[in-house]
Amino acid sequence: MSWNAALLLGVASATSIGCRSNESLDASSAPSASASAAFAPVASASAAPATCSPPCNRIERCEAGKCVPGCPDGEVYIPATGPKGFTMGRGKPGEKDQPHTVVLTHPFCMDAIEVTVAAYRRCVEAGKCEQPELNDANSNYRPEFARDDHPVNMVNWAKATNYCKQQGKALPTEAQWEWAAGHGDGRVYPWGDTKPDCDNNLADMTPGGSPHTDPAGDVGCHGGGSSPVKAHPKGKSTWPDGDLYDLGGNVWEWTADCYLPYPAEKQVDPSPQTHPSLHGDCWVRSLRGGGWNRSHVGLQAAYRAASKRTYEVPGLGFRCVRNPE
Repeated sequence: MSWNAALLLGVASATSIGCRSNESLDASSAPSASASAAFAPVASASAAPATCSPPCNRIERCEAGKCVPGCPDGEVYIPATGPKGFTMGRGKPGEKDQPHTVVLTHPFCMDAIEVTVAAYRRCVEAGKCEQPELNDANSNYRPEFARDDHPVNMVNWAKATNYCKQQGKALPTEAQWEWAAGHGDGRVYPWGDTKPDCDNNLADMTPGGSPHTDPAGDVGCHGGGSSPVKAHPKGKSTWPDGDLYDLGGNVWEWTADCYLPYPAEKQVDPSPQTHPSLHGDCWVRSLRGGGWNRSHVGLQAAYRAASKRTYEVPGLGFRCVRNPE
């Protein structure tokens, strides 16, 4: 049976609904001088120890007896923020999206692309992942299971979480996602400040957003539905170790976090378990990145949306991160 890839229910605001990949990474952007120094290859290891002591962690490799940043193929090394951190939140003090400082003390690896149909299918065929929802009762959008290089969709939060776990990874926290997409430098979109449209090829999106009467219609820059991953290289977010694709547009992406108001206080390595107002589990999870059915607003690096964790809808997918421990 083919999987249905109909469109994600419209995410008009943050309160409506809204891993490992085997594709090679196209890191075409040259790093800055300082970044080059940070990621410069070490000297020849011909006379160096074969192993490092203490052993390297899960996002490092041993070279010349030293642990250096080393993400597996298809993943990009994202450094820690440094002690000053970065600012999350665009609202006013006291609002649910209030600005606050976030510090990430650990680097991590992030999937360069959204998890594809092909990658997820391999996990299903191995008996380690649940099949996506194959029928979308809210849409008659055409099936697209044959499109291996498109992002997988129709997977709820638990299925996405499990897929990442099977790869030894996890869904990103909101802080990890926003740091990777926005670099903490104030840019509006993952690629910079240029507003995307269907002519500048920065992202797959819908100017003006999809109509609420037909959220799964043939909207989007390419006539409806997602694009192949990496189809919009101009919209990549570039780090010294490589490029992240489709952080804006294509499909929304699940995060690990509950959709809760931001705290006012500085947060260090925030996670669902550390949120000051969370007691137990939550039903609504945060989404990031926008989708092909959304306007440029949803594609902004700081924009938050939300979905019930049970939703399996066409415009919602995910990517994973690899943490040091």
